[in-house]
Amino acid sequence: MPEQYAYCTMKTVEAAEQAALKGRAASRDGNEWLSRKTENRRALLDSALQLTLRPEYRQLEKTNNNGKVRQIDAPTLKTLVMQHLWIEMVMPFYMDAEPGVGRNCLEGRGVTSDRREGSILKEAKRLFYDRRDLNFLACADQRQCYQRLTARTYRLGMKVLRDRVLSKTRPEKVSGTIAFWRWLIDLGEQVSFIDGRLPIGTPTSPLIHHIAMLPFDLWLTENFQWAVRYADNVWVATESRKEAQQALWRIRQYWWYVYRLRTKRHGAGVVPISEKGTDLCGYVLQRFPDKSPTDHNKGLTRMRPATLHRAVRSRSDESWAAYFGLMKHADCYGIMQETEQRMKLTELTKRVRIDREMDARNIEMKELEGIEHTVYKYEIRKGREGDNWMKALIGIPEMDPQTNMPTGRIQAREYHGNYQGIIRWLRELEKTGIDFLPIEDARIVNQCGFIYEGSTNQIQFIEEGT
Repeated sequence: MPEQYAYCTMKTVEAAEQAALKGRAASRDGNEWLSRKTENRRALLDSALQLTLRPEYRQLEKTNNNGKVRQIDAPTLKTLVMQHLWIEMVMPFYMDAEPGVGRNCLEGRGVTSDRREGSILKEAKRLFYDRRDLNFLACADQRQCYQRLTARTYRLGMKVLRDRVLSKTRPEKVSGTIAFWRWLIDLGEQVSFIDGRLPIGTPTSPLIHHIAMLPFDLWLTENFQWAVRYADNVWVATESRKEAQQALWRIRQYWWYVYRLRTKRHGAGVVPISEKGTDLCGYVLQRFPDKSPTDHNKGLTRMRPATLHRAVRSRSDESWAAYFGLMKHADCYGIMQETEQRMKLTELTKRVRIDREMDARNIEMKELEGIEHTVYKYEIRKGREGDNWMKALIGIPEMDPQTNMPTGRIQAREYHGNYQGIIRWLRELEKTGIDFLPIEDARIVNQCGFIYEGSTNQIQFIEEGT
């Protein structure tokens, strides 16, 4: 029996199905798949073992924050299960063989991973703050890495992976035979490539790129003291500018002659590791001179200005949470506090703000005194000692400043405050049960406090004996 039958089992298909259905189980495709999951699993397993899989994709268009438009090949759910099936089998081999240079789209790896050995930022801080023997950084960025990555370079990387796995003698880990690896390589090409090209937006694309870059990652670790790769970006640290320029040239030559990949014109160069600052994956790192690894205040880590500007302008909890996760790794404590306080105030005013339907330009009672207006709506608030605050939405006829004649439009204004005379009158009106709004031809007068004209029983004369 071929060895792939021992590797690719129904249990492997179930694990791939679980990964593919994450976040999609309640969708229409998810319900259709789960309604016939036993038949689907068996058909998928047989197709994988016989190498008769037929992936299907939908064409989508995505615009990034920087305005770059990408054509995305979105796989169907069945294709997703196929791809995760291959990932389930290949990922353990890759993680056991890779040298730790690649930092993207791998478990425990990323720009701000919690694991020191998996975080680019932690590794960069160690370089800038402690590795005082390395003074220059060679930066290179691949041009159209996915579009130009071919099945030939993928197979080259898989053969290097196969040789590294087969060379390790670990009884507890099954390494597989040459026949099994031939089947695994063919399966990966079948589920990951479309007409010989690597699509963008599929779960297998990052792993395919990692595997293709495996010979390059091994070459980096053998030739340089410090090297990190994040997807198509590579940074190599050297002692002198001359060594950095040589490293950049060698990287360009390697990419071209092995992968037929070019570097971006504006993405490659040599920068000094100094206090002026170096941009690295959205962070700007600085090294302060005349410091030793045991000193404090050895450097500074800031956010990229454009990213920081977007973070400060964020208005939703979701976007702020994402930016907060980035900013907490940089020296941005003051900006984070200021932004949080502003967002708390914004959220507070949303919840505590009085009726938004009555929001209008405020008018002081002294300005309103003697002017006829109409009261459309009001609100009275209570305190511990009873009614102590009110707000009213009123309409004032607009006057032409040149002719001093009404224009026919009604200006919206509002006034608010603790006007007890008006509050008591409005409460008495409420007791009548009559719908008295709007109150037309109203006029404010100042009689020991502002009241509406005619709203109180004022005493005209003092009778003797009273």
